[in-house]
Amino acid sequence: MEEFQNYIYAILSLAVAVLVVVLMERLFRGVTSKNRNVKIVRGVAAGLLLGAGIWSMHVLNSQSLSTSKSNETGVIIPLLAYIATVGLLLLLFYIVRSMLAESANLRDLAYKDALTGLLNNNGMNHFWERCTGNTKLAVLFLDLNRFKSINDTLGHHVGDLLLQEVGAELKQFTRKNRRYIFRIGGDEFVIISKNCNQKQAEQLAVRILEKTTKTYVLDENELFISGSIGITISIGKVDRARLLKEADSAMYSAKQLGTGRYYVYK
Repeated sequence: MEEFQNYIYAILSLAVAVLVVVLMERLFRGVTSKNRNVKIVRGVAAGLLLGAGIWSMHVLNSQSLSTSKSNETGVIIPLLAYIATVGLLLLLFYIVRSMLAESANLRDLAYKDALTGLLNNNGMNHFWERCTGNTKLAVLFLDLNRFKSINDTLGHHVGDLLLQEVGAELKQFTRKNRRYIFRIGGDEFVIISKNCNQKQAEQLAVRILEKTTKTYVLDENELFISGSIGITISIGKVDRARLLKEADSAMYSAKQLGTGRYYVYK
């Protein structure tokens, strides 16, 4: 009987160890952040999970050793300890996961445009802070034509609907860790693509213009909208101010060429 109980304790102790590993993997899966508060929460969660797991394994191992002296307790105490630990671990898992999800939501609110769901100025600032060295970038500056007159004649409500439609089209061009799209104010959007040469940037501009230049039906109004895109390519060390200024200047040159055109800064 003693040997059988020892096997049970060993199995339960191993099960706790596996459970801790599984919960920690699921707790932190897909959660990446440079936010100090999120890091603190993750560290505390890891400590609590490991601490609870070690405590449970200690109780189980202690009970296993005690069976050589007494058989009176049987397997009731270690089973209760195991059940309590599982409950504690699961509770910690859901509590901390909720905290991390809330932190992620707060970060989204800070970095994303509420109207279009695209990254906002804060998101772009965060991008530039992480973009150091001689990263090769293509910066595209998109401006919608006639947007101000739409706002003035049909109202901001229709203008907001238009921005949402255009934002939905632009989201399709996002590529994780490679291409970022920002709404920086009004009807102005910035597209930044990593490891992108001039030819690729021009091809991207053509696709964006084809996707966004069309007739939109908004609040029973049919509106034909086109855009203008300015392009610049980084050479050497990334200079945020210069790149944005060049792309903006190229965009105005594109407007002078006509609607639905792009221009590469020279």
